[in-house]
Amino acid sequence: MTSGGNLSQSRDTRLWKELVKGNDQALGQLMHFHFKALLNYGFKFVKDEAFVKDCIQEVFIDLWHSRERVVEPGHVKAYLLVSVRRKIARNRRSMRMADDSLTPLSEEYAFSIEFSPEWWMIKDETVARKTQVVSEMLDALPVRQREVIYLKYYQELSREEISAMLNITPQTVSNLLQMAYGQLRKRFSPSAISALLVLLFS
Repeated sequence: MTSGGNLSQSRDTRLWKELVKGNDQALGQLMHFHFKALLNYGFKFVKDEAFVKDCIQEVFIDLWHSRERVVEPGHVKAYLLVSVRRKIARNRRSMRMADDSLTPLSEEYAFSIEFSPEWWMIKDETVARKTQVVSEMLDALPVRQREVIYLKYYQELSREEISAMLNITPQTVSNLLQMAYGQLRKRFSPSAISALLVLLFS
């Protein structure tokens, strides 16, 4: 994790402790700091912004009501991400019970990655073309590999945090990353891959 990530985690831990004590401003600050990332993540599963926003709000309402019972997570952001993921799945199932025409989440789940709209404006045509190729190659990866890449580079989670989120072992996370990198290394050097991924997720 970067130094910025460590500072964010320290901030989140402090706010969590204040939340447990009944400080509603701490709850609001946590929501403020993570809302954009949670919305971005939720939108990977359901392309309905209003629905995802409602799910995020419900997560924080649930957290407030259960604050005295919830065990402090090792990584607050990862906890919130997985909570939103589960809330979306539960609410989607409830909606399907009331409307049989809705597609099950598992069938529509494609975890599409939407890259920064600025990447194609890069003045260096060679870099722009390479970045486009990387984006196309990532789109062709299996779902779980795309998600691991997204969590590492966009959400800036560590291997252990991704492991806890996806309920897989840290070694499996490493394997998925290596398989994804393996596809990219067919076209680019390791240093170029890292630079291009930063451009895509900036």
